[in-house]
Amino acid sequence: MNAEVVVVSLVILGGVGLLCGVLLAVASRVFAVKTDPRIEALEKILPGGNCGGCGFPSCHAYAQSMVEGSAEPNRCVLGADNIDDISKILGKEVVAAESRVAAIKCCGGNTALKRFDYDGLPSCRVALLYGGGDRLCEQSCLGFGDCVDVCPFGALSRAGRDAPRVDRDKCTGCGICTKTCPKGVIVLIPRRARTLVACNSDEKGKGMRKICETGCIGCGRCVKVCPEDALSLEGNRVRVDYSRCTNCGLCIEECLRKTIKDLNPSERASGVVNQ
Repeated sequence: MNAEVVVVSLVILGGVGLLCGVLLAVASRVFAVKTDPRIEALEKILPGGNCGGCGFPSCHAYAQSMVEGSAEPNRCVLGADNIDDISKILGKEVVAAESRVAAIKCCGGNTALKRFDYDGLPSCRVALLYGGGDRLCEQSCLGFGDCVDVCPFGALSRAGRDAPRVDRDKCTGCGICTKTCPKGVIVLIPRRARTLVACNSDEKGKGMRKICETGCIGCGRCVKVCPEDALSLEGNRVRVDYSRCTNCGLCIEECLRKTIKDLNPSERASGVVNQ
């Protein structure tokens, strides 16, 4: 092969490459999909954790749906300033959703008696496969922190085998931890709530005394003392109707076993509550 053939081949290849580049550049402009600048503006306001609490796989997808009008603009729990910014971007009034926060309905932890010594993988879901876990209370927190691992905002932290701690200042109420807990111990409650019945069990009083030192025995004293009928005893579980609760705290004072926790922000100087 002589040099002339090589040169001609290189020139042809270079020309073809240049032509393809030009065509691609033209095509990128002609077929470019224009992005609404409001999507980017909304995305900057959203937390960016892609937690899925709004029902969308990412903050970008939610922002796009808001602009398209196919999703309510208050699915993500944000501050008042953020809500105002969203209203201005969308050009319509946005009513803020009630802020919610994760709460652990179990205060037994290491005080809950064990059925056996578990020495398997440190995972709630794995431990559950061994007869429902090593705790005598079938509805108690297993304490391995699967919820801690999935929280995209670092709002949960381990406390040994005790129930995890919730940093209410970091929690956005996305609900990922509630879906992860195999025992259903984690719930979302209004951020304004002061009262938490920290027990997930439906065990009767006599049986509860045998398996946990701090579990609810269903005595009903808290229900009787509530002036707003916000508490009710369903089966052996105390339910709180937060739409009626005025945060008076009488039930907290009345609870003999201290199962009802006080979540008063004034008593949470650090922002972290051991629930």
